[in-house]
Formats: sequence, structure tokens, C-alpha cells
Amino acid sequence: MPAVLSPVYNNLKKRGRFLMKKAISLAAASVLSLSALTAMPSAYGAEEAAADYLLSCSFEDGEQGWAGRGTASVESTDRAYFQGSRSLYCSGREENWNGASYALGSSFAPGTAYSFSANVMYDTGRDETMFHLTLQYDLDGKTNYDKIASETFSKGKWGHLANTSFNIPSGAEGISVYVETDSGNSDFYVDEVRIAAAGTEIEGAKGGKFLLGDINSDGAVDTFDLAAARALIISDNRDADHVKAADVDRSTEFEVNDLVLLQDFLFGKINEFPDNAPEPVIPPFDYEENKQFKTAPNDYFNACSQQGKVTKETYNGIRGSKTLHVYTPYNYDPSQKYNIFYLMHGGSENENTLFYQNDTMIQNLLDHMIMNGELEPLIVVTPTFNGNGSKAENFYEELRASVIPFVEEKYSTYAESTSEEDIRASRMHRAYGGFSMGAVSTWAVFQNDLDLVGYFMPLSGDHWTGSDANEKARNLANAINKGGFKKNQYFIFAATGSADMAYPNVNPQIEAMKPLDEFIYTSDFSKGNLYFLVAQGYEHTWRQVRHYIYNALPYFFHETGE
Repeated sequence: MPAVLSPVYNNLKKRGRFLMKKAISLAAASVLSLSALTAMPSAYGAEEAAADYLLSCSFEDGEQGWAGRGTASVESTDRAYFQGSRSLYCSGREENWNGASYALGSSFAPGTAYSFSANVMYDTGRDETMFHLTLQYDLDGKTNYDKIASETFSKGKWGHLANTSFNIPSGAEGISVYVETDSGNSDFYVDEVRIAAAGTEIEGAKGGKFLLGDINSDGAVDTFDLAAARALIISDNRDADHVKAADVDRSTEFEVNDLVLLQDFLFGKINEFPDNAPEPVIPPFDYEENKQFKTAPNDYFNACSQQGKVTKETYNGIRGSKTLHVYTPYNYDPSQKYNIFYLMHGGSENENTLFYQNDTMIQNLLDHMIMNGELEPLIVVTPTFNGNGSKAENFYEELRASVIPFVEEKYSTYAESTSEEDIRASRMHRAYGGFSMGAVSTWAVFQNDLDLVGYFMPLSGDHWTGSDANEKARNLANAINKGGFKKNQYFIFAATGSADMAYPNVNPQIEAMKPLDEFIYTSDFSKGNLYFLVAQGYEHTWRQVRHYIYNALPYFFHETGE
């Protein structure tokens, strides 16, 4: 024990040295010492009270009618099991709803309640994961998904999903039950799935749940955990799982303060533990001051083993009904926040061009860059300026009024809500870019929506507001000054080819921007905010332009604007 004690510990010492000694003795006597905690069994005994099960699956002789859901597959395995010698292994999941499913058939009557029980375990991925036992059924022409039981379990420990009285809705058809996770796509195991009459207590795995303060892993935070915490604080043998549960303020260290917080929680002085988790340390991005063009690897435009998902969406905006496409990265987790990039097509193209045209294949590029750590997972949206009076020069109006609110209401970005205030507050996590006429729309977004967007990628196109390069540059600078933005609160990474038909127009504009006080020319965005990448010999075609995205996009979203 250190010679200098914290004020909190001094207070605790005065309040109960005798109580602590007594608690430690109790911990040892009650088999709650650290060695005993480690030895506590996670499964119930082999002998269980007799019960009439309507369904009982132990997977000792195969899958017993269970099947994979979505991309998942299932198989009976002896690699891990809760009881017996085998369990059901669920793998190949690409989405959180992919899992292990069982069709209940006509043996289970709609309008009747039953007792459900399943034991689950996973041993890869995040330290804690929430599992769901879910009922799927059709009713009145609609497919429904009701959670039977949900619990958060620790990695490597069997947990129990149970509900002693869950009612199957009247009129339900096509009824099945399945195991899924709330997020992520880790493989998992399922064992001892049982269904009985409502009110039947079906025993399952003991513990497995992760609860702050639940040091003995029995699924409850009580005085036994306080005794265990007091034993742990003076022990030289600290098991990592016990320390994690005992670190109730998530500070990454189990200290006397955690002991006091646990005691105050049990005595009703506080209703929840404070969150003192340290902010993650993010190393600075390794920019190049004078970035040189390089092509993406050839296989980056082939299908990737870790594929994201492209979803077609329809919205009703200020210029009528339109469609757009939303790319979400592999293992997209709605509980996390993502940067977002709006990428516009060129003239005579549409919202399908970026993801469904052979000379673009942007999804494959994004998948490979994310998988190989060149790009943080992000959301990419491909809207269109076509139709209903919309054009590249005025799309900024639709972006503000319709597209951003629609997309970011439905997908998880840094915008806390779709109010204009919250969209503005998250602007440094939002980018806009485009090719050719899409670049024209990018410069227009910079001039008119700079309060909503922090990063810009105009590709092979110049600004169309202004009679010459100098006026175009001054109009962009005026937008900065009108909004009162600092030089570290907007970033432009432009690109084109030396043989591109747009080069004679965009190059003079960039040269006119360089001398202005509002712009600092460098590709090191920790020092400046404007860069122009020129690929020698490249022309006005997506097959070449798509490589600009490979070069530019990793430079986005590292600066906070503070």
C-alpha cells in the first residue's frame, strides 16, 4: 500500500478498517476469494428437474432442423459446447441479423405463451456483445421481429437467453425463432435450446453477462461483489476479467475510488456508475506535403472478401421524388458514428454510375481500402442532380433541404439529429465531391453550403460562378469570409489529368486561389487547406478519375477545425 493515501481512501480507512478485515474474511470463508472466483462453474449441473419440453435441441446428433439466416451457415461442432459434447456453430455472418434460425411449425399455437431458453457463447471480436433470441412471424401481410430475450455477454463465456412467459401473437404465421446479435458479425455457438409451457423455469448458463460491479460473474451486483472487490484491492493476483468488472468507472484502473463507488451504489447513494473512460488517443495522420499521384492496385476494383453494402433509397425532396444509393461499410454498426461522403456523378450519368458501371466499381475500391486499413470505415452516398429542375449548379439547395436530412436521419453519422444546428455542428465529418459536372456541383456546395460540409473533392471540373478564374476564386473566398470560417475549418483536395479536357479551366482557377489569404496550398492538411493533384496523361474518364478518389479520400476527416 503506498505511503501517501488518497483523500478518498483515507476517508474509507477511517470509516471501516475493521469492516474491511471482516469483509476479507467473509470473502475467503464464502468461497469468494480470487481463486474461488476463477473456479466457479459457468454451467448448471447435469441433473436437472424433470420438465416436459416442447422443443429440446442439444445438437449432439446434428443441426436438428436449425439453419443459417442470411449469409450465415450452421453446423454441429465439438469445438465448444455448454453441455454434452457438441453445440451448434454459426459462422459466415455479414450482418448482425444473420444468425441461427429454427422454424417452429404448427406445434406452437399463436396466442399462446411459452417459456424460451437458449445458451450462447462467442470467442472472437469485441469484449462484450448483446445477443437476441428473436421471434419472426408474418401477420396481416407484414413480417415482424419481436425480441424474446436480450442480454449482453462477455467474450468466451456461456450466457443464458431466457424468458419464462413470451406470447406468440394471435394470428401469427410462418413462425420461427432465431439467435442474432445487436451489432457485429462474430461467429457464435448455440447450445441447449429449449421451449416449454409458460412459467417453466429452464436452467441455463450461470453468469456470462457483463455487468460493471459484477465481480463474481453471477449476473447480479450485490454485497458479495463488494466483499470480492475488497479482497481484490489488496491482492497481487488480479484476474483481468475480475478487474474489468471491478473498474466500475471504466478508468482502465481498478482503484480505491472504484471500491467506494461500488459501495455507494449498493447503499443507494448513487443510481449509476460515472463514466471516466479516457478519450482514445488518435495518432496524427501521416500527410505528405506534396502528395504525388499513384494508381490504386489493380485488384482493388475486383470484388473484396469483406464487402460493404449498397442500398437504394427513395426520398421526396424539394424537387420531387428521387433515388440515391448509400454505401455502408463491411460490418456496419448503427450504434457507431461514421463519417459521410456525398459523391456526385458527371453529365449524362446518374446515381447508378458510381456503383453499377464497370469503369467505376467504387464499392470494390472502398471495400479494399477499408479492409487494408487505408481508409476508416465510412458511409458514401451517390445522389443525382437529374430531374425536376435540378442541375449541378443548384443541387446545393437540394443537398441542404432534402438529401442530408433524409440520409442522416436513417444512417448513423456524427449528426446528433437532422436539425440544421446539429448538421452544422457535424460538418467536419461530412465531405462532398464529384466528377466533371459533379465537380461543378462541388464548387457550388462550397460557395453555398460551407456551413454544412468541411471537406471537398472536385474532380476534373471548375467553378461556374464567375466570368474568369480570378472572379471564381474570389467568390469562393467570399463564401469563407461570409461564414466566418478559420483556415483549418475547410479543406479542398482537387484533382484532374494533364490531358483532361477540364484541365485548361480548373488549373487557372486553382492558380488564382493560391495567392488568396483564405487558402494555404499543401496536401498536409495539418498546415494548409488546398491541394491540386495532377495525373500526367490522364483524361476525362471514370476509369482514370476513380484513382483520384484512392489518393484523396484518405486525407479527409482528420482535422477537427478546433
